[in-house]
Amino acid sequence: MHWRPTATARLMTFDPEGLTPAQCEGDACVACHKKWPRPRIRIGRLPNDAILFACPDCAEALLPQPAADVRPLTRGMALTT
Repeated sequence: MHWRPTATARLMTFDPEGLTPAQCEGDACVACHKKWPRPRIRIGRLPNDAILFACPDCAEALLPQPAADVRPLTRGMALTT
């Protein structure tokens, strides 16, 4: 199985000091410690490039959400305060 992140993935780097051995090995969710079902969403990495995983609920909360309905300003529009 391929454990490296994809080229487009932007993973957060976590400090391993606050993580359990199971979290550091990718066997438990990095946020809630859940071990079953095994977390499968790549959420970050350690400084030694080990990949960390999260369960779907935690991954949704940890990953930055794309901005919705953002449009560029038109040429004639001015900002006022």
